[in-house]
Amino acid sequence: MRKLWIIAAVVLVLLLAILFVRFRKRAVGTATGLAQPVPATPTRQHIDPAPEISLQINHIDELALYRGTPMVLDVRVVNHQALIADAQEISDRVYMQQLQAAANRGEIPKERVEATITRMDLAPEVGAISLGEDTSPWDSFLKLSQLLPDGTLHSLNWTTKLVRPAQAKRITLTAQTEAELTFVVEPSSAEQIPPGEYPLVAALNVPANRDATPGTWTGQANSDPVKVNILDKPARLTPGDEEKLDLYFAAYFYEIGDFVEAAKRAQSALVVNPNSIAAAIAIGEARKARGDLKGALEAFQKATSEYYRQRPKSYEPPTLLISRIADIEAAMVGESPSGSPP
Repeated sequence: MRKLWIIAAVVLVLLLAILFVRFRKRAVGTATGLAQPVPATPTRQHIDPAPEISLQINHIDELALYRGTPMVLDVRVVNHQALIADAQEISDRVYMQQLQAAANRGEIPKERVEATITRMDLAPEVGAISLGEDTSPWDSFLKLSQLLPDGTLHSLNWTTKLVRPAQAKRITLTAQTEAELTFVVEPSSAEQIPPGEYPLVAALNVPANRDATPGTWTGQANSDPVKVNILDKPARLTPGDEEKLDLYFAAYFYEIGDFVEAAKRAQSALVVNPNSIAAAIAIGEARKARGDLKGALEAFQKATSEYYRQRPKSYEPPTLLISRIADIEAAMVGESPSGSPP
């Protein structure tokens, strides 16, 4: 499932943090007084960034799985430095507006505001990252590897299937764009993996090529390792393990497009644990993918109610659920949604 809401939340947190720190720092400097306006024109540092890669398996960074449990491997490539610079630029803009408003109210002399703005360390200009060619798609340079004890990478010998391929052969990464690939390890393939601990890494290795389009990025970038501990399945599972297993299967079926089976496995998890927020969300996502908006709305509303019941003092709202409910209600306007079983 897409995680754009997570990206937005991360960027928002970065923005607020940068704004808070920079405003506090500069407010102190302005309050104590800046001598005279500085005639120098502020300049922006230019940065040639490198791509950053993240890898998650079953939407987790470290997990233990029983043999035969399917896996969903999400690889995301972003221009992280551009994200940070974009957040800083927004904070700079807000801070300058605050200073100018204070000057207009007569709270700070205008010459001091001008001096402060002139002396500001502006957000750097971060270049875009171009990857791939029509003859050499960017994802052809990305490999799933196992991190060995000596620190070297070894090509992963698991059988994986690409279920969400690259949308373009050549991509440009900015603060507003990213690239994503999704692989699965099917249950039959997962059954063949011997028990043990496997640190997995997504590695992007683009060698220099004189025939490449000018500006195409070359080099190597690796994700942080994700530790997967494969265990033999016990004869009897605990209710908690049964719920997790059903949810892993639900996520797997969702990714391969079998939304009926995804809803069934999520419903099984909900039977094991009627208070499972994750199971209710999985049911909602599967129903939504099938076009059952009424059923999806009911599932998301159930998950929302359960969230507030379990976290009555939480100051953080369930952003994902609120967004899902709003989108579905908007889509249902003027429609006659049909209900269907999970």
